[in-house]
Amino acid sequence: MYYYHINKPGIDLPDDATNEEIANKGKENLESFIEKGYLVRDEKERIYIYSQQLGDHLQFGIMALASIDDYDSGKIKKHEHTLPEVELERTNLCDTQCANAGPVFYSFREKEDIVKKISEISNEESYAQVTTKDGVVHTLWKCSEEDSNWIVTAFEEVDSLYIADGHHRSAAAYNVGKRRREREIAAGKEVTGNESFNFFMTVIFPADQTKILPYNRLLNTLNDMTEEEFLEKVRKNFDVEEIKGDDYEAKEAGHISMYLGEAWYDLQLKQELLREEVSLNLDYTVLTDFLFKDIMGIENIKKDGRVEFVGGGRGIDYLVKR
Repeated sequence: MYYYHINKPGIDLPDDATNEEIANKGKENLESFIEKGYLVRDEKERIYIYSQQLGDHLQFGIMALASIDDYDSGKIKKHEHTLPEVELERTNLCDTQCANAGPVFYSFREKEDIVKKISEISNEESYAQVTTKDGVVHTLWKCSEEDSNWIVTAFEEVDSLYIADGHHRSAAAYNVGKRRREREIAAGKEVTGNESFNFFMTVIFPADQTKILPYNRLLNTLNDMTEEEFLEKVRKNFDVEEIKGDDYEAKEAGHISMYLGEAWYDLQLKQELLREEVSLNLDYTVLTDFLFKDIMGIENIKKDGRVEFVGGGRGIDYLVKR
């Protein structure tokens, strides 16, 4: 039993599989998991309390549905641009499966009453707990109908939700909801806004508890440049300083750590290259635009084999060994 067969069904197909083939395989795998009893439908509509623990860090949030109307209106805040081909693939998968196979990770500015309620429920006996291969302990608590309604009402006072991880999943859920609304209207049916396609699955954590691990990029080639030549090109766009000591993690927003030739460097985009739109100055966008695209000629880092993505849970030592 490996949930990736549902969430990333392309692993079961050849590399040249079409979006339609991937989506159909995802539906087949989802139905198989349900038939085998791996996935069980709750007998009631409810919210769940959900915690993640990795090492000493423990965070508590909720599993609930978000509205595509809140996504459309901007109440759900985005900070990344999506890749059209990835968004389309996720949209088709979600639509074909009739499911949100992977929840979106949101955060919200802490509200004391909500955090207190979460704490009260999580002090009770948990419904389920599992430790995954990456060492993360996942725990679930079922909320009563009364507590679920209380949490829904309390979140009406929350001004905004912020996408911590899952821009493509959010966009796909919105696209599916919009598609299905249009189908219903075209068929002459009334759309009330309460249909299931108007909502999608999320996990929402208080911002002050949220720990977002790095999502590192591993560059497999220097395009026939020497390390010195590559570093010189990097210096055209970035202020570069070699990191002394053993604290290699980026100091703060606007700083990027790079390992090259058995040395670590701190990169900071040159001031004159900063752009007016704040989202274009986020670290991942800066790295994509001013290093991968400008220096390496990589237009799509998610499709180009010269770049690998390495989750922060593997640690810095793993990057160095690679």
